[in-house]
Amino acid sequence: MAVRRAHMVSKGYLQAWANDEKRVSVIDCQNDRGFTTSVDSATVVSYVYDPQVLTVDLEARFAKTEAAGIKALNVLRAQETLTLEMQIAVIEFLDMHLERGRYADQAAVTTPAVILKVGGETEKTNLKLGDRLLLSRNMEGFFRLRDLSLELWPWRIYTSDLLVTGDGAVLLFRETRDSEICTVTFPISPTQLLVIGREIDVNLQINEFIMRNCRRWVVGAIGVLTQDPNRIKAARTGAPLADGT
Repeated sequence: MAVRRAHMVSKGYLQAWANDEKRVSVIDCQNDRGFTTSVDSATVVSYVYDPQVLTVDLEARFAKTEAAGIKALNVLRAQETLTLEMQIAVIEFLDMHLERGRYADQAAVTTPAVILKVGGETEKTNLKLGDRLLLSRNMEGFFRLRDLSLELWPWRIYTSDLLVTGDGAVLLFRETRDSEICTVTFPISPTQLLVIGREIDVNLQINEFIMRNCRRWVVGAIGVLTQDPNRIKAARTGAPLADGT
């Protein structure tokens, strides 16, 4: 089913950053602009996940993953213990977040393709983002967090001040460039960072890592992110996007 207002970062997840008026601060990295908006409108791109060619309802799959994942994240936010089923739900949510994030700056990009029909005829077409997401899942070497058995790793919650999030909020750490992933981090609220695997330095500037990793959208609590276009542009060369960092 076509979804006109699709969120590239889950609305239910972003609600943890909203104020009493349900508003958040947003940076659109692609267009170098910062603004405040309703959480209902944050990171929205019309029909972004509707496939042009394939018939799979990608939005329905995402909705199911979001529902289970956000329910489990709420348990984490309350600092309660997750069941194995809930851990799997969180891992699947993080995989979805990673998958969306890889293409967050390509919402309007189409890819020329040739379809081979059952009868042997061919037809030229253009693949939309939804098609590419679905097809990439079947490519050799496609990375999934669930393949790392994260449910067997240590899970911790670090407390922090004014964490931001965005399409690049899932961070993967390695001890060296060529070593295996040893830590996965993800902000679950403005003050809570989920850390799976080896511990990280408590002084690590997570916000800066998240901001550099976001392709299109950075989201924070009201008053946290700059709205100055010059600072947003400068961020691409190393300046911070968050006020006071």
